[in-house]
Amino acid sequence: MQNFNIDKKNVRQHANMQGRGDFFQGGFNQGNQFLTAQNARADIIGELEAIIQYEAHLQETDDPTAKATITDIVNEEKLHVGQLFGLLFKLDPISQTQFEKGYNEFVDDDEQNSY
Repeated sequence: MQNFNIDKKNVRQHANMQGRGDFFQGGFNQGNQFLTAQNARADIIGELEAIIQYEAHLQETDDPTAKATITDIVNEEKLHVGQLFGLLFKLDPISQTQFEKGYNEFVDDDEQNSY
């Protein structure tokens, strides 16, 4: 399993170096929106890493109670991914447009390759 280790402090520093301003001045501004979008991306990665880890744990146990509990947790993590993508798409509509284009391209390719 690959671990990306997104450091939010580094995200903030990078954003400041990009001229996005001080994110801690208060109020909602473009810099704050940028940081929130970056944090949502980092959080999506964290949720996906958690799903990978929990699904690996599912493969390692035969205990029915453990399987039921972990399956419930995995489903919650997947819900969180959807919520975070919703937030990201609100903050960065271009991400939503590109995501939808990529998804549609996959569907078109898959339909062409299906027999």
